[in-house]
Amino acid sequence: VRAAPLDPMAERFMKSRLMTRIRDLERGAVTHTVRPDQGDWEKFSPRIKMKVLRREADGSSMSYLLKLEPGAFLVPHKHAIDEECVVLEGEVTIGADLVGTGSYHLAPRGMVHQSIRSELGAILFIRGKQPSWRDTAVKETLRAILR
Repeated sequence: VRAAPLDPMAERFMKSRLMTRIRDLERGAVTHTVRPDQGDWEKFSPRIKMKVLRREADGSSMSYLLKLEPGAFLVPHKHAIDEECVVLEGEVTIGADLVGTGSYHLAPRGMVHQSIRSELGAILFIRGKQPSWRDTAVKETLRAILR
């Protein structure tokens, strides 16, 4: 059986794809998959666990999951960069808005994010700066107490 010759357009397309893959390999570009049973859920705060999926090498941003147990909450906090969130399971209340499974939420850079709470529990996918809510939580809690 003889291989049929490629037409010039198919040959250019195939060569282009091959060269792109070689360049990606040379610069270390590879895909990255984290399966549900991989990675560690770490305690983030009471009733909230975090699983880091990916961190940018320069620390500019990261992708992570937050698992909120029923009754969990996050106090208001400020964002250094845009933060994107998709509710994967359950629902959360952000300020006065109820945000359910499949919903997308954006907190723009510089904005003070309203409190987040989950009465029934939720899992969130978040892409943004490494969270520093622990520091913010302490400050906001003290500020609320002292008012």
